[in-house]
Amino acid sequence: MNNWIIQGIGFIGLGFLVLAFQQNNRKKILFLILAGQIIFLGHFILLGAWTAVAMNIVGAVRTLIFSYKEQNKWANKPYWPFFFIACFIVFGALTWQGWYSILPIIAMSIETIGLWMKNPKFIRIINIFPHPPWFTYNLIIGSWPGIATEILIFGSVLVGIWRFDVNKETKK
Repeated sequence: MNNWIIQGIGFIGLGFLVLAFQQNNRKKILFLILAGQIIFLGHFILLGAWTAVAMNIVGAVRTLIFSYKEQNKWANKPYWPFFFIACFIVFGALTWQGWYSILPIIAMSIETIGLWMKNPKFIRIINIFPHPPWFTYNLIIGSWPGIATEILIFGSVLVGIWRFDVNKETKK
C-alpha cells in the first residue's frame, strides 16, 4: 500500500486524539481516545508495527470498559487497571520486535493509570508521561502521524491543563 495512504490514516487518528484532551468530560475524552486508537490500529497494521497493534487492541478494549466505569458495577472493579497492565506486558512480549517494543508497553501502562482516574484533571496530568516513550517508538518505526500525534497530544494535554486546571485555579 502507498506510504502516503498509510500515513494519512494515522493523521486521521491524530485528529481524534488531539481533540480528546480538549474535553472537560471523562466520557467524551474516552470516546475520542477510543476512536483514535481504532484508527491508529489500522495505521500500525499497515506499517507492520505489531507491538503497537497489540497495544492499540488492548488499549481500545480498555478504553471501552473504562468508559462504562461510572454506569456499571462490573466496569468499576479495581482489578481492571492491573488486568490491562498485565495484558500490555503479555501482548508486548508476544509481539516483541526489539528493545524498542518496551516503549509502548510502558506508555500504555502509564496511560491506563490515568484513564482509570475519575477526575479529568488527573486524567490530563497523568497523560503527560506516556508521550515521550510513544514518540521514541514512533520515530523508530517511521510513523510520522505517530510522531506528530505525540507532540500535539503532549501540547494538547498541557493546554487542557492550563484551560481547565491552572487558569481556573488562578481565577479563584
